[in-house]
Amino acid sequence: MSAPTADGGDNAGGIRAVSRAWRVLRTFTPDRMSLSLADLVRETGLPRTTVLRLVDTLAGEGLLEVGADAQVRVGTSLIAFAAFAESAWAVPAASLARMRALAAETGETVSLYVREGTRRVVVGQAPSPNTLRHAVQPGDELPMTVGSAAYVLLGMEPESELDGLINRIVAESGTDGGTGGGGTTDAAGIREGVALAVSQGWSLTHGQREAGNSGLAVPVRFPDARPPARPVVLALGGPTVRFTDDRIPGFVHAVRRCAEDVARTGLPPALY
Repeated sequence: MSAPTADGGDNAGGIRAVSRAWRVLRTFTPDRMSLSLADLVRETGLPRTTVLRLVDTLAGEGLLEVGADAQVRVGTSLIAFAAFAESAWAVPAASLARMRALAAETGETVSLYVREGTRRVVVGQAPSPNTLRHAVQPGDELPMTVGSAAYVLLGMEPESELDGLINRIVAESGTDGGTGGGGTTDAAGIREGVALAVSQGWSLTHGQREAGNSGLAVPVRFPDARPPARPVVLALGGPTVRFTDDRIPGFVHAVRRCAEDVARTGLPPALY
């Protein structure tokens, strides 16, 4: 591990420096393509001198560029990364068509999730046809402390590693857990949700991550096909008012059938 410099940064080549460079890049969004140095310092929480060095390095690689007005903007090298990411993470056409059919059948948003460290990431989605719908997008990172998809993902992990993983998730969760009042960020609550998901083969949660929003998730199993490199779950998300008790059995059956079909038609190439 590299030793910190006087300004709180890292020696060149340190692993933390890579993480900090990534933090600078992630500050940019589709709505914020041009930022000042002050913006970057404030958003990243890094020392000004560290941000200056990182911007210079990233600009040298074409990932950022600094204009004559001193504004920092995304660079042209990101074009190639975007094209590569699109190819690596594109859901196969047949699988996407099947997910869209499920969204039309249920009226709810259909999402594929994988775990990335202590977060879960949306890697594919078919939006609900309804105006009032679950609002997440491919690439979004969500907490593993709450939610049906989180519980099913954790239930697919080796049992010998589960306690350590849950403890790490709780330790790193901070304040990004459930906001709807129905969730929990403590280890015991997470284990309870995981145990129920494992015992019944699916998970249903109401208002854990967001008040008024529900989720139902099932594991994607691969008995007759090459499994992906990490567990995958298929989930429905939508307003709680539409996740009524009489609809849940039909939802479970429909999502399970779709998961079986997706296991045959395939996942994004990056998962293999």
